[in-house]
Amino acid sequence: MRKSSLLTSVLSCWQFLKATNAFTTTSFIPRSTTTTPASLVILGASSTEEEEEGTTTTSPSSNNGPITKEFVLISDSTGMTAQTAMSKCLSQFDWSDDECVLTENGEVCKITRTVYNFVRDEESMERIIFKCRDRNALATFTFADPELRIKTMTLCEKTGVPFVDLMGPMLLRMADFLNIAPIGTPRKRVSLNNDYFRRVEAVEYTLKADDGQAPWLLKEADVIIVGVSRTGKTPLCVVLSQMMGWKVGNVPLVLEVPPPKELLDAATIDPNRVFCLTINPRELKRIRETRLQVRGIIKAQEEGDAGNDPAKNSNYADRQYMIKDLTNAKRLCEDQGWTEIDVTGKAVEETAETISQIISSRNDKILGEVDNLNV
Repeated sequence: MRKSSLLTSVLSCWQFLKATNAFTTTSFIPRSTTTTPASLVILGASSTEEEEEGTTTTSPSSNNGPITKEFVLISDSTGMTAQTAMSKCLSQFDWSDDECVLTENGEVCKITRTVYNFVRDEESMERIIFKCRDRNALATFTFADPELRIKTMTLCEKTGVPFVDLMGPMLLRMADFLNIAPIGTPRKRVSLNNDYFRRVEAVEYTLKADDGQAPWLLKEADVIIVGVSRTGKTPLCVVLSQMMGWKVGNVPLVLEVPPPKELLDAATIDPNRVFCLTINPRELKRIRETRLQVRGIIKAQEEGDAGNDPAKNSNYADRQYMIKDLTNAKRLCEDQGWTEIDVTGKAVEETAETISQIISSRNDKILGEVDNLNV
């Protein structure tokens, strides 16, 4: 039975390669990390009305409109695993924010995603696969139940629906390696283990040490993020604490205000744990002007209604001031031996990955030196 399942999983991989062969020169649109795209539909398979609603957002493109390729993600739980895997895969293709080029002729291809979560019975699965067939969609599924996986693959093969089994091949390999059969049921709740509580503690610390409001806590931080205003320090800290389970503090660097003495204490703060975020002045000006517009300050300045209000007369988005602000931060970074990270045009997750790689590399180097000493 296991050999048959393995062959079926191999077949699923072949089907995926076959289905994506036409995409070799295509640029795809990944899911936004900050907003939910209109094409992303979260649906429950148990409701026929909700499923019908999903079809309206993924209707075939007209002859005059752009080409549309639909990916249907099916899960026996929340669907986050499938969504994350798809986003990671799409990032391997050249993409733009809202469209991609399908052919050398410049035909536009839009990517849509429909997510069916908590699908745990054969009847619901069949309805979804038939919809994939009717809409020429590619089906991707994460089922813990081996029988449901096999039935899904079999139906996809019969109906000609291209598919990807995300969990099956890995579960089979792990079962062979561990010599233990998987339970075959969706996880009902989050495991309250040490790793879970460590992450909760890390997030709580990160919120307490945000924006330099508790400098006395910096000595407890695993990582410290510094930088001028509007370089994305807070969201980066939250992502690192959630993703890596690190206690992350952040301190704003302001031209007129000296940094807290705790940050500059090399006896308690390892400079290798401090990362200074920098950004292109033009990009920083755009971000700061947007912030001022939201607060109504730019409008007040243009209308001459700023008066003596120091907030409305701020040089916060002035180019010369920002260059001085950035220069001061870079100089401090060099003097203290911190690591500089340019965040211009980068997503928060990308910056978090860069910092994680740097720290991992440094830890490997330290372990290597210890091993050499032991030898």
